[in-house]
Amino acid sequence: MVNLGLARITALLKQTPQTWKAIHVAGTNGKGSICAYLTAMLRANQFSCGRFTSPHLIDPRDSITINNITVSETKFRHFQDMVKKRNEEQGLGASEFELLTATAFELFESEKVEVGIIEVGLGGALDATNALKNKSVTIIAKIGLDHQSFLGNTLEEIALQKAGIMRKGVPCVVDGTNPQSVLDVLRSHANDTGSDILFTDFETNLLSNKLREDFEPHQRQNLACAYEAFKLGFPQHASYMDTLVSAVRSMIWPGRLQLLSIEKISKRKEDVLLDGAHNPQSAEVLAAFVNKHLRSLNRPITWVLAATQGKDVTEMFKLLLRDGDSIVAVEFGPVEQMPWVQPTNSAKLLDVANSCGIAFSSQFDASTDVRSALDWASQTANGDPLVIAGSLYLHAIIVCCHGIWAGGESRGWNEDEWLIAGFQKGETPTFIEHIKAGLHLLASDGKSVLLFSGGPTRKETRLSGARSYAQLADANSYFGLLPQTEASKRILHEERALDSYYNVLFSLTRFWGSYGTWPKKMTIVSHAFKRERLVDCHCGAIGYPLDHVGFVGIDPPGMIDGTNESAFKGVAEAVAQWRQDPHGKGELLAGKRRKRNPWSVSQKLFLDREDQSRSGVQVMPMGEEEEGLLEGVAQPWF
Repeated sequence: MVNLGLARITALLKQTPQTWKAIHVAGTNGKGSICAYLTAMLRANQFSCGRFTSPHLIDPRDSITINNITVSETKFRHFQDMVKKRNEEQGLGASEFELLTATAFELFESEKVEVGIIEVGLGGALDATNALKNKSVTIIAKIGLDHQSFLGNTLEEIALQKAGIMRKGVPCVVDGTNPQSVLDVLRSHANDTGSDILFTDFETNLLSNKLREDFEPHQRQNLACAYEAFKLGFPQHASYMDTLVSAVRSMIWPGRLQLLSIEKISKRKEDVLLDGAHNPQSAEVLAAFVNKHLRSLNRPITWVLAATQGKDVTEMFKLLLRDGDSIVAVEFGPVEQMPWVQPTNSAKLLDVANSCGIAFSSQFDASTDVRSALDWASQTANGDPLVIAGSLYLHAIIVCCHGIWAGGESRGWNEDEWLIAGFQKGETPTFIEHIKAGLHLLASDGKSVLLFSGGPTRKETRLSGARSYAQLADANSYFGLLPQTEASKRILHEERALDSYYNVLFSLTRFWGSYGTWPKKMTIVSHAFKRERLVDCHCGAIGYPLDHVGFVGIDPPGMIDGTNESAFKGVAEAVAQWRQDPHGKGELLAGKRRKRNPWSVSQKLFLDREDQSRSGVQVMPMGEEEEGLLEGVAQPWF
């Protein structure tokens, strides 16, 4: 339930100093992009900054970053628990968003950031973020009709709510492309408040013009707002134009007019366009892009559409859809800690679309089956443009390979068919159970992809562990868990990992190389005794959110019955080594990898430099044909 007001958040933050300078951003569309641009500019000029945006993508922790890096699970839980305890002790009854806002502010104070970039959650005047104590600049982006039940039924009423973030003596930057009636309301409120107001013009804005060829008009509008705010808050750094241009160009903002590949899911070779349009204003931006870049040859568009309950989908559809287009409607899954965010029924979406008077070429109701929606859309488009209006989230299942099946009549059940180390004798039935567990997970989740991960670690053959596991699964007809035709679409081979850390990291980059996006959930299948190493050590070091990591552990007999004492000792030693060297860059762990690499398989994170650049992953060289993650910088998984 949404319950606006400042009394509860003010009480929660009563003892929180807020010593950092705040940039407060309101508006209907473009807030998130403006916050991202500001973060890029500040970081390029060596300012420490926190960012709080909403709604979160998957987990509430996604919404809080320090220097562009999502806060650690441990820190987040510490301050979240502290805020929740304060709420309970005072009997405040704070909402989930108010608790999250207070957690963000506490984290910023603890991390001693110089600047906090804060996106308004809903409206402005009564939003929890308006409890900020030290605003240096406020920004009001493009305003449209949204959340009318809370903010008002006209643009002018909504504008007045958003104007509530203004403060006496604090300059306010406003997107000058807003309607004149909105600008008049904001100007009047600024006069009443004692705030200097600046209306942007992206056509004359210096930074926006520098990027004229790179950005669409709406992106330049948002960039102009961010740059004018940056100039007001940090005038001594605003003239370093080359630095700012480079910082903004290198940004990756997923879900905003993003081209990605779904070939491994659907066999479609052409990229699709992904955009998170969620109201008529953002749909207008998407429609302008599609009309300019995709409809230029009079080709019909195939749309994959989803929407949140309560959104004005009629106006959105009128803007986006044209005669001859094809549409498939689908429903997204639940959003954690935001139970009020519910999908519109897919059948209702089709009913609304058909009421718009548009002659569709074809249409399909995929209900909650995203994969079915993408398959249908890809076949229907047949090479013509395909647009996904919404987010595509997938689940990566990683089966870590511990041996190499060389083939044979027993299809893996005879251990003589395996290439394994001496200490692994008797473990091959467990390896088969790992394969079956991965296939079971794949069959039970239509949004999942299975990656067998393991390189060619034996000098006797160039066959990788990953490919051998896949061949064993195929030889056993996938143990009756999955049709062969389905398996060929949804199983990938990650064939370069030489240890458990790279089982995880190379699987992530392999996933991105196939889909052009990152998995929003990951389940690792391995020995149960490796859970701490794989999840806590490796996923923690990589920065993948641990609450989005599942684990299926199946131990070999000696570990189950406790008879393998040397193995238990080795488990503790391995964890200690990875705790001391989280990324395996030191000579001990890197040396072990080199010994397992008889075929000199490249240990670069990406074999294609263009893929690396597009992915946003920050890498560092570790030796010839060896790379690791650059530490202390944001990685793009979440």
